[in-house]
Amino acid sequence: MKPASFQVHLAQSQDEAIGLLDQFGEDARVIAGGQTLVPMLAMRVASPEHLIDINQIADLKYFGTSNGALQVGACVRQAELEAWENLEQVQPLLKMLFPWIAHTPIRNRGTVCGSIAHADPSAELVLALAVLDGSVVLASKKRKRVVKAKDFFLGALQTDRQPNELITAVQFPIAIKKMGYGFKEYGYRHGDFAVVAVAITKSGSDWTIGFGGVNDTVQIFKLQNQSLEEAIQSLNQLASEIEVQEDPTTSSGLRRHLMRTLGKKACIQASEFERGHGS
Repeated sequence: MKPASFQVHLAQSQDEAIGLLDQFGEDARVIAGGQTLVPMLAMRVASPEHLIDINQIADLKYFGTSNGALQVGACVRQAELEAWENLEQVQPLLKMLFPWIAHTPIRNRGTVCGSIAHADPSAELVLALAVLDGSVVLASKKRKRVVKAKDFFLGALQTDRQPNELITAVQFPIAIKKMGYGFKEYGYRHGDFAVVAVAITKSGSDWTIGFGGVNDTVQIFKLQNQSLEEAIQSLNQLASEIEVQEDPTTSSGLRRHLMRTLGKKACIQASEFERGHGS
């Protein structure tokens, strides 16, 4: 199938891109990496009349640390951030999960912000932003706003971004000393979307546990004053109680089993990471 016809606009600045979004609204889509959008266009799942290409906007190609966060601009390729020599120090959870994202050719082209904008609840970067309590930076003609991940992701492929807004960056909090991180995932083939993914942060006896691939949004839970054994027990209870989706390839029972087994491994990994990086 071929995509429906559309007009391409090569934006040269943020202001130009935002102006085009303000002009065309719901009839426009933004493209940077295109690893999700192009297949959607080909299958006519998306049929915008206008395509706004932001690849020429230099100030959207930055990434670095400021104000306690890793700032990642809208045109930063996933492979660029993955290859950054300081990534493991700045945010270890991202370093852990990048090898699980699709395949190298996809990461070479796909952008970090593009994955966040698509809001697939099985996507590793969506899970990371949520479990780290990161934020999305949006800009329109009238305002700039910073939206927490918990408020940005509304459902499967649904976000709080308005049609006239451009995602200019995402913000991942910088790693804190004496904090542990863990990530485990299962997919039927390497590079597939996660059947279940588990991301964990640990600070002393407080835990944040995130599940990806189990429902329409990533599921985030806070545990306080719990030992490793207690956290694993609580995670097992969560796996039994929360709503879990079922599809033709994966039963809810299998997903619950994976939540328990992967969750236990991620808890142990976070605990060991914390001990090894506590000084």
